Amino acid sequence: MLRMHDAAKPLASIPPLVLDLAIAAGVTWLAVAAAVRPHASLVAHAGRHIDAVAVVLIVAMGVALVLRRRFPLSVLGISAALVAVFEAYGYRLGLAQAALLLAMFTVGALRGRPWAALAAGVTYAELLFDHVYSWSGSDTWIYIGTAMWVGAVAIIADGARRLADSRALMTAYKEQEQRKHRDREQRAVLLERIRIARELHDVTAHHLSVIAVQAGVARFVLDKEPDTADQALRAISEVGSEGLAELRRLISLLRPDDDEGARAQTSDPPAPGIAQLPVLIERVGLSGTPSRYTVAGRQRPLPAGKELCVYRVVQESLTNVLKHAPGSSVEVRLEYDVDSVRVTINDTGTHPVSTRRAGIPAAAITQAARHSGSGVGLTGMRERAALYGGELSAGRTPDGGFEVALTLPVDVEMVEVEEGDVAVAAGAEVGVGATAG
Repeated sequence: MLRMHDAAKPLASIPPLVLDLAIAAGVTWLAVAAAVRPHASLVAHAGRHIDAVAVVLIVAMGVALVLRRRFPLSVLGISAALVAVFEAYGYRLGLAQAALLLAMFTVGALRGRPWAALAAGVTYAELLFDHVYSWSGSDTWIYIGTAMWVGAVAIIADGARRLADSRALMTAYKEQEQRKHRDREQRAVLLERIRIARELHDVTAHHLSVIAVQAGVARFVLDKEPDTADQALRAISEVGSEGLAELRRLISLLRPDDDEGARAQTSDPPAPGIAQLPVLIERVGLSGTPSRYTVAGRQRPLPAGKELCVYRVVQESLTNVLKHAPGSSVEVRLEYDVDSVRVTINDTGTHPVSTRRAGIPAAAITQAARHSGSGVGLTGMRERAALYGGELSAGRTPDGGFEVALTLPVDVEMVEVEEGDVAVAAGAEVGVGATAG
């Protein structure tokens, strides 16, 4: 069985003016037809016989009802005035009182309760005047019956008004929820764009910086030291391949969901983590930056996101060393505490002597320094740290170098790796650097 609001859906599609015109026409036709019926004048209490003046007044009431939605108070006033004239001529209302009740209902449904009470009072007075002459029975019943009749219409009007208010509030609530949903979606898209832009910046900045340095090395030693040039070209090939693989991995995240099958067939490596730090630091060492990597504490697995955060911070810090402190030595230290993991990257500042000892021409090392970054590296690293509840500090050291320190909280309930599975034991050191020429 259809519910009431389902059955009322066809009415909701009708324009309000057309619906009001049909209602006004129906009320007018019923009032006129009931007033001019042949036996109406035979009733003793019927009052004055209906003539052309009465019909004009009834039609005028109906015409006023057409605009009841737009001007409810005005229509009520006009209807009350026409009813007063109608009664002053001695006519009895009969079904013409439906026009006055409909005007009163409209005021109660579209205006507040004070106006509704005023409309009910006016309607009650005029209907009571008519019922005194047209109803039979005791006077008490005439007063009570008229009040019940007007009160019933007033209650229905008040219910209609509250229902309309509830629908308006529900509509406003739905619109507000839709706006919040759109805002959340836009914010999620923006955050995702920022994340991907940060990843692209880290990947391209590091790999291109290493390629630029190695290309400079190959250029300056191509004739004199072909072995060194060949090593630099191999490093360019490896770094370029690694960078392309990471770019493909990032681009795969932007593929639509229906492309998951093609995405699964790709052989791109997963996101890098702490296990790839030795290779990263070694390549920087081969670019003329003597480097050392140490691990302290009991190593244990971290969530993939935190491992990627550590890797990117080290990667960006080493890239900044290549750009802004070419030829300096750098030390990367990873420390595992009970409830946190800390990584520090220290460089000693630019020292051309170290470069010459490494056998790398100073002009080649300074190639990357000419292409300074956009200044968003430190900001991106801080945003990464904040994303995982960590802290990042960066600044000059007393000896003229630069230090970047990242601290990330670690779940103390995380399962630790057994000591025999630890790749680098507590306090072990891995020294990587360019060989002296």
